[in-house]
Amino acid sequence: MSVILNALIHTVTRARWHNFMGRCRNLEQTQRRLLEDRLQRHAETAFGREHGFERLKSPGDYARSVPISSWETVDPYIDRIIAGETHVLTAGPLPTMFNKTSGTTGKPKLIPVTPESKAGNALNQKVWAFAAIGRHPRFLAGKVFPVVNKAVEGYTPHTKIPYGAVSGLMVRDAHPLARAKYAYPYEAIEIEDFNARRYAMMRCAVPEPVSFIPGSNPNALLKLFESADAHKADLLRDIHDGTLSENYDIPAPIRATLSQGFKPNPHKASELERLAERAGRLQPRDYWPDLKLIGCWKGGTVGQFAHHLHDWCSPELKLRDTGYMASEAHITIPISDEGNSGLLTIHTNFFEFIPEEDFGRPDARVLMAHELEVGVPYQILLTTAGGLYRYSINDVIEVAGFYQDAPLVSFLRKGRDVMNLQGEKVSANQILIAVQGACAETGVTPMHFMVVGEAENSRYHLHIEPTGETPDPIVMQRLLASFNARLCEINHVFKRYQKLDMLKPTALSLMEHGWLGAIVDHQVASGMRDTQFKPTILGSERPPGGSLVYTLDIREGAPV
Repeated sequence: MSVILNALIHTVTRARWHNFMGRCRNLEQTQRRLLEDRLQRHAETAFGREHGFERLKSPGDYARSVPISSWETVDPYIDRIIAGETHVLTAGPLPTMFNKTSGTTGKPKLIPVTPESKAGNALNQKVWAFAAIGRHPRFLAGKVFPVVNKAVEGYTPHTKIPYGAVSGLMVRDAHPLARAKYAYPYEAIEIEDFNARRYAMMRCAVPEPVSFIPGSNPNALLKLFESADAHKADLLRDIHDGTLSENYDIPAPIRATLSQGFKPNPHKASELERLAERAGRLQPRDYWPDLKLIGCWKGGTVGQFAHHLHDWCSPELKLRDTGYMASEAHITIPISDEGNSGLLTIHTNFFEFIPEEDFGRPDARVLMAHELEVGVPYQILLTTAGGLYRYSINDVIEVAGFYQDAPLVSFLRKGRDVMNLQGEKVSANQILIAVQGACAETGVTPMHFMVVGEAENSRYHLHIEPTGETPDPIVMQRLLASFNARLCEINHVFKRYQKLDMLKPTALSLMEHGWLGAIVDHQVASGMRDTQFKPTILGSERPPGGSLVYTLDIREGAPV
């Protein structure tokens, strides 16, 4: 059965690959046709009528007639869709679901998922798989261990449209033949308690011959490995007895579903116990010796965790970037194990690019994909199958090279005023709201504050200079707790990643009086006019100037 299934996968993905590469070889024509088709099909939508889609005949017309959009401009249209109005952003019925992600304020963003965008995501996976098969012909020989989030987290009021994670949706709704390849039933993802979810996933998968792990965030995978080791006594006992430990909060219906596949396996349990004693921990290089490939992000701030996977797995194990993607769109498909660049998903998204140095100017040059140059940083604009038009996700990309004249694009970093350590996308506006609320609650008046996203520590670090007398450490501890709680409330991804221990506990440093003045003095000494100074409240490092009094860790509550 496995041989037949693998042959079928190879045949299907090969056809998709050759079709995709044909489009890449005709890059400009492909993109022009895609835009023309999208404008025609959605000309009678509310957005299409407002922006005169029926009159637009070229990418130039499109750029001149449709302003660059952000979530603030899209959100009112989404509200109309949620209320039940059709033909708002795309022609046809209401979206099948919304992909949920954090917004710049407390309201989550709900990105429409249409049949076209869902089909595009499935096609992206097939193209990625065929490119990987050429280098790793047996990476699908065993079981697949997908790392995804819940398909459905809730429903919109009145219209009851589900919202959640597209990654989970694709696993949940996969073809039965594909589901048979998974190392655990999708129902394990539905477990609310994070520790119980991790345990259930690993309880199902550790005894299986896993050969491929598709995911995105390598830190999420590391947490699964660490969880299996931390709970290895329960895990080995369950494998031995064919059970599912009662020590974890797993709802009865899900527990029953998972338990159907368990049988006592004392030989496997004894073998893993021996290997764990020899290595000093239970590790995937021992329980998944046939693991051939991990798909995960290798670039950006998250990519720094990828090399730690080799600490748990074989040093020879290959890692391949899963592609540059956001909640709004899947943007690239890597075709190599090296680096993190990939070919643009030109078959489902129309792309525009603006040189970063020009972004925000009314006369900024707008380029198509075939006009990009190596090494130049660009802001990227998306026109998607889900109904986003000239949408800025505030990302900066660059071209690493070309493959058959098509650019290989890499995510470089977030643009202005956004920090992204693990995929949580904390914005300066979110920081401002959280700090202002925490200061009002505790009675602390800040002269200046700044949050530093510390990639090496995977944490956010609030630095604050108060006015007046130095507050008592107890007050500052309350401020830190309030700030963290408010940021969790505003940004649900931040909250989830803290619970998953992918983001470490937030810290606070009390800065000496005069910190703001020291920052200004340093920048003026470097050539900036004092009238040009604009304080930064979110960044990757604390600017030169000033010194700290003490630092608080939210776990300990004492100066360190």
